[in-house]
Amino acid sequence: MIDIKPAQQPVRSNHKLGLALAGGGPLGGFYELGALCALEDSIDDVDLADLDVYVGVSAGAFIAAGLAGGISLSKMCDIFAFNKKTENPFNPDHFLQPAYKDYIKSLARSPLLLGKSLVKWAKNPLQTSIVDILEISGQALPTGIFDNSKLEQFLKTVLKQYGQGNDFRKLEKELHIVACELNTGKIAKFSNDSNNDVPISKAIQASSALPGLYSPVKIKKRMYVDGALRRTMNASTALSQNVQLLLAVNPIVPFVRDHSTPEKGLVAGGLPMVLSQTFRSVVQSRLKTGLAKYKSQYPKADIILVEPDANDEVMFTRNLFSYSKRDQLCEYAFQHTRSQIKQQAEEITPILERHGLSLNKQHLQDNRRDINCFIKQRVSPISWTTKINHSLDLLEERLKTQ
Repeated sequence: MIDIKPAQQPVRSNHKLGLALAGGGPLGGFYELGALCALEDSIDDVDLADLDVYVGVSAGAFIAAGLAGGISLSKMCDIFAFNKKTENPFNPDHFLQPAYKDYIKSLARSPLLLGKSLVKWAKNPLQTSIVDILEISGQALPTGIFDNSKLEQFLKTVLKQYGQGNDFRKLEKELHIVACELNTGKIAKFSNDSNNDVPISKAIQASSALPGLYSPVKIKKRMYVDGALRRTMNASTALSQNVQLLLAVNPIVPFVRDHSTPEKGLVAGGLPMVLSQTFRSVVQSRLKTGLAKYKSQYPKADIILVEPDANDEVMFTRNLFSYSKRDQLCEYAFQHTRSQIKQQAEEITPILERHGLSLNKQHLQDNRRDINCFIKQRVSPISWTTKINHSLDLLEERLKTQ
């Protein structure tokens, strides 16, 4: 559902809008893309590539950077999800390149580490446990399975060709990308004012380097990994810039098992399901803790947070790192978010009105509208019942004003 956090101390809007996007692997990125298309399609006079402040963590950094650079959602959908014939097509295989350099370094260290393990066991065979041996030999493992350097090259090309470039200092909008410095465990921010000499594509590479999957990214002699290790969404970065309406998307939520599910529930799915649920629960817990604090820290701000429903099996059962059927996932997120907006229209409307915005009822009532209508900016065929309902709504509004 859409989590709405109205301002505790509402004031006349300064019309400063922001966007915060959480991580969640490729699955989360494609869901965010579809959900954002639904938001822009359902709210009049909103261009999500023309907001004031953007914050992105991990997969969310991809989209936040594109929008901040002036790349429209329609173009990003075309590049990342729907069109495989573009000049620079999105090729998932480029982002799953094995970390060959790490493998070679690990192999080179293996004989020495194996020797240390055997020597330690030989000296104290009765007091040396398997854990002690694994602790030494584990240093021979590579720091990541894949190398996402080709991801950085692809993003550099996209940002330069379709946006305002790959330099924070040349952006017209405010962009914040969040990573985590590996050696200190501290939050690292790359933005127009902080570490702004680092290329945007390099900051995204660092923010999305999930430990274990991707090797840490080296920037200025420091090693960085996925920003989701410390922050789920880091919405406070936007709110601290006096943003009074924050739109946010978090694609990863813990799954709530239906009572009709077999007794073993998620355990029946094995280790991957258990780990997925654990990761989702940790992410959600941090996010909710942060949102609770924002009420008192930023009492003048309204927050509209879009998330999948807790019982959404489609989102839960799909692999977080799957690139297949990404067009279908974007369409699913588009329709699901549209449905959520329609269900919660009464709650959303006053929030938007405070900032001079309104819902596009014609789009929301058009049951035939899909993401392709949004991408191509065409009007889908409207049934006669939809036309009648729209006319009746207009008549009712006019009668109320008389």
